[in-house]
Amino acid sequence: MKQITLIAFLCFFFNISVAQRSSDLNKSRRYDEVSWLVTHNAFQNPEIRATDLGAGGKNQEHSIRTQLNNGVRSFMIDLQYGRVTNLFKGKFLRLGHGAGGYFHWMEMCDFLKYVKDFLDANRNEIITLHMQIDGGVTTNHINDAFNGRGNRCNSRANIDHYLYVQSQTNKLWPTLNQMIASNKRLVVLSEKNFGSSAPSWLHYEFGFTKQNDFSASQVSELTQTHRYLINGNPGRGDDRSTLLTINNFATDAPLGYGDGNKSAHANGYSLMHTKLRESWFSFAKRPSMAVDFYERNNYSARSVVNNANVWNEVRGRFKFSNGSDFTGYVSTNSNFSGENPWKIRGAKTQARLHYSFPARLGESRVITFSHPNYNFSPSQIRLSDFDGNQKKTFTRDIIVTPKSNAKAGEISFDNTLQEVQEISVYKKTTHTYVVNISNTALKNGSLEVYDISGKLIRSVTYNANRNQDMMLFTVPQRGVYIVKGQINGKDFIKRILN
Repeated sequence: MKQITLIAFLCFFFNISVAQRSSDLNKSRRYDEVSWLVTHNAFQNPEIRATDLGAGGKNQEHSIRTQLNNGVRSFMIDLQYGRVTNLFKGKFLRLGHGAGGYFHWMEMCDFLKYVKDFLDANRNEIITLHMQIDGGVTTNHINDAFNGRGNRCNSRANIDHYLYVQSQTNKLWPTLNQMIASNKRLVVLSEKNFGSSAPSWLHYEFGFTKQNDFSASQVSELTQTHRYLINGNPGRGDDRSTLLTINNFATDAPLGYGDGNKSAHANGYSLMHTKLRESWFSFAKRPSMAVDFYERNNYSARSVVNNANVWNEVRGRFKFSNGSDFTGYVSTNSNFSGENPWKIRGAKTQARLHYSFPARLGESRVITFSHPNYNFSPSQIRLSDFDGNQKKTFTRDIIVTPKSNAKAGEISFDNTLQEVQEISVYKKTTHTYVVNISNTALKNGSLEVYDISGKLIRSVTYNANRNQDMMLFTVPQRGVYIVKGQINGKDFIKRILN
């Protein structure tokens, strides 16, 4: 009996010793310079009587407390109104997955109480919540839950003093040390955009992050080309952000619950290690990884993410010499033999505003930066200059210069304009124009508007997930303008006369 007890203790200690604790991280790194292990539908576990069968299927094997104790610091949760007698909605918040929320759920206040207790007891830990939110849920009720109010809270989960506020998108995130020192150690992201009604701590997920496509029903689909496209399918998030979440789970269609066997395969060390590394190069952003059944395959998913946090990293932003941001798409190719331009599973590698690459020990790739209208200094990054497994981050900003005598921040029109016929720009009002792509749904896009001297006057992004129905821009006065951008991954340039 003593021998069995000792073995159990050693197994528990081993799991905790390799957990994603702050003590295992370089806390001088910024929040976005860390890869986080994310549990998908974290609440959908046996704690709420979720099973492998029926509408209450599970995505995780462990309770929230166990996930926290095992090193999980980032959770995907589905927020909805509670069901009273399974028929009528109440105005209190629960975590429930789709129709299964009628059968098995977790009270939001119970979940937040677990998070609060953990933050109270672990002064150096940082937690992130990725929240998918039902359409009818209001910010008032979300505020109530985080403030420990409401008919299901009774002040048990007053957690608002931990909430971190990132004031604007594309701004540098603080270091882990800074977040710990300020005691603002809870980051909350919402897939629903509440606009101006959102409290400052409720960040719109796709304004601050980028995600790849999540809809996989087979493990083989996780390595499809479009899952490595920065502009692509379905374009979830802002390409200019520094946060990237790679969804690495194959669910049991059509209900979307986890599949233990598929997860054991998807979370295998070799497969997941390759997926993380290829995603990093393809998106030019450091990835976090979202998984089902993180404990399968001897916690290999956790090991993959932990190892990524040991690698050195080189990152920076693209800017003009006057310090202003360059927001165009930059091709980032390597010099590997037979890979010119370098591609990940057929997806062309790009960066926008920020770039990041792993410089792990022995990494020999040389990343070159290119654009048809601009020069870059330095024009390449030799990863072997920064390689190692010392948890170090190196920052190297890239200075952008137009390929002409135009001033920094301006564009050259010396080359012949390439008109793309299927993309049109037409006037909506006196100074407002609409961009349209014929015979194709507008999924995502970005454009820059320049006056005839080459001075940038507008930058516009479009994402179908933001409840927009068209892409439009305004010009300040009458004159000739150049509109240059990318729609659904297709580059275009147009001249308009206002």
